[in-house]
Amino acid sequence: MPLINDGSGIVLKESIKIKEKSIVPITADEEYAKNPEISKENIEDLRKWVVTQPHLPQNIPEEMLILFYHSCFFDMEQTRICIEIYYTLKTETPEFFANRDVFRPELVNALNVLDYGCLPIRNPNDYQIIYHKLRIFEANKYVFNDGVKLLIMAMDACFKVDGTCPGYIFLFDMRGVRLGHLTRLSISSLRKFFTFIQEGLPVRLKGIHVLNTQSIVDKIMMLLKPFMKKELLSMVHFYTERDVEKIYGAVPKECLLEDYGGLAQSIEKTHAHFIEWMKLMKPLFENDYQYKCDESKRPKKSKKSISTSFKSLEID
Repeated sequence: MPLINDGSGIVLKESIKIKEKSIVPITADEEYAKNPEISKENIEDLRKWVVTQPHLPQNIPEEMLILFYHSCFFDMEQTRICIEIYYTLKTETPEFFANRDVFRPELVNALNVLDYGCLPIRNPNDYQIIYHKLRIFEANKYVFNDGVKLLIMAMDACFKVDGTCPGYIFLFDMRGVRLGHLTRLSISSLRKFFTFIQEGLPVRLKGIHVLNTQSIVDKIMMLLKPFMKKELLSMVHFYTERDVEKIYGAVPKECLLEDYGGLAQSIEKTHAHFIEWMKLMKPLFENDYQYKCDESKRPKKSKKSISTSFKSLEID
């Protein structure tokens, strides 16, 4: 067992072997090889546009520009908007993007309270599945911002190593979620999170599947719906404990964790591998944080705080 409890919470052993995920970043040449729809000329056009936006990081890696372009289905205007939202949020929301080190006390606590995993087997559509659930049910131990940070770390690790992907699926387990957890949410954090998911996420989100749905889900959706577009709402699917087998259409048994009757490894092993992978990814995360907006250089006509108005940013 790669996790041990010293009486104060779960801590990490020094190392475990990881077979599921690499830590070697994908290269631009590899991306062009697997995406013939994307040309170097397309990405050079994006690079030229970035130069006209002095507030954006001017040295955005080519692999990231490819990822943005792919995630927006090769629509240049939508790609520009996605880049703007991504880097502005990254600057204005350090609670989601900064200090991504799983040995920091707040993330040790979060990984004690929450289970995560980037499942090693993709679904038949080649979609990457990212899993999340509560480990400990006490609401006072749950910190929403730290949970979001870990979710973004999971996605970042996947796309830095694997690059472009046909789609992503979020697989959440609601077991243990109580009204007390809702009181731990802030409107500001929810707004930023859903803006990122819907407008700044450099991957193609294909579905959100929620297991062990409880009656509280109505109250949760009442809170979340104001932040969700129709397109995102249409991706959300709920399953009670009695009809969990209905998820096999999106997440077949060979991809699903054994705790749900699947053929993949257990939640515990998946979570342990996730922690070790995040530890090994620390240098990449630290290097990545340099790519942010410089708000002092933002053109005046688009000087709007993303925390107050996401839609009013003007893209030249």
